[in-house]
Amino acid sequence: MSVGVTDNRLINVDGPKLGHIPAFDGFRGLFVLQVVLYHALVTDFLRGSPIIIDWFFVASGFLITTLLMDERKATETNDLRRFYQRRALRLFPAMYLMIFVSTLMIIFAINFVPAAQERLHTWWIEPLAAATYCYYIVAAFMPATLDGVLGHTWSLTVEEQFYFIWPLIFFAAMRLRRRSSDLKLIIGSVIFIVVVMSTRVIFQSEIVILGPDGVTFSDENDPTWQGIVYRLASARPDMIVYGCLLAFFIRSIPRPITAQWRRWIAIGGALGWIGFLGFIALGDRAPGFELFGGPMYQVCLLLLAPLILDLYLRQESLISRGLAHRHLQWLGQRSYGIYLWHIPVLYPFLALMDGVFGLKRLVLGLIGATLGVLAGIASYRFIEQPFLRIKDTRYKRPQDPQSTSSTPT
Repeated sequence: MSVGVTDNRLINVDGPKLGHIPAFDGFRGLFVLQVVLYHALVTDFLRGSPIIIDWFFVASGFLITTLLMDERKATETNDLRRFYQRRALRLFPAMYLMIFVSTLMIIFAINFVPAAQERLHTWWIEPLAAATYCYYIVAAFMPATLDGVLGHTWSLTVEEQFYFIWPLIFFAAMRLRRRSSDLKLIIGSVIFIVVVMSTRVIFQSEIVILGPDGVTFSDENDPTWQGIVYRLASARPDMIVYGCLLAFFIRSIPRPITAQWRRWIAIGGALGWIGFLGFIALGDRAPGFELFGGPMYQVCLLLLAPLILDLYLRQESLISRGLAHRHLQWLGQRSYGIYLWHIPVLYPFLALMDGVFGLKRLVLGLIGATLGVLAGIASYRFIEQPFLRIKDTRYKRPQDPQSTSSTPT
């Protein structure tokens, strides 16, 4: 009997194997383009675009937790060593090469670009923070020391810390085999989410200054504990934990899914899309929609779960089939490399765009964005794929003998 088959536990690892979700790949492919264009100042008028990263966070929590439950169902345990080996092979090669190349660019700028010398006088902190996966922590405590050359690694820091900590917590809770341990894990996760969300809302008006050049902090040159706590919370680690709870919830939905459940899932998905796209358009434009502590921002974050639930459980829907287009899937499979490399490629173009407006600015942004995407595609082909082959051969996941084999997302 599978360990998941028990009426006593709150976390039920039994259920359909995760498999490949084409709409998820397509979503990544479509919206990583918006992330690139936003950073290239082509679509920066869509000020709520940072919520795209929150979708990635919730999806990561959901996917990783579901994979851990699948493994536990198949083997009655979790091989944490293999999990960490697979994560390292997936993430480290392209990440550390990007940091190395970016560091060379910083050193070049210090020596040959006079305007960069004063701004980059603490240049070594940036690559060190990125390489040790603590960028957002350094940014919280010392916001004025970072120039942002590797600023996009803050989200990778949040995810990597999750990949390290969450499997240990999940393994410990599952190993106890008690309903009370499940309850503590769920309640602890809910409390964490509520506390982090509340922190963003409470300190938003005190810490954040919205100006014509974007967001600055009132304590940027003299950090306060309120500012530090706010900046840590604004990295949104709660959204990954939210995705973990979503994975638990989905396993509790009775299968096969009834027509009534499908109606509710479809309604939730529609609300999720309204919140997601609405915030992209209205973020930092309407009262309550402020990044990152606006009350409506928190509401839109909570609506990401029903959006993901709908994409996962209604893969036959029109939106899911549209996102499953093979070109979007192809791009989505390369989204990690695109996200990694687009900022180093864009940085020289952003310098050229300083003080430039109109058509010239648009053309420079589009050229930089295109080259950033191409760099990510090359990264997938020549850097990531060789290590992915090792990951999927030498460190294969165990297959559940009761399920057909499928490729996980």
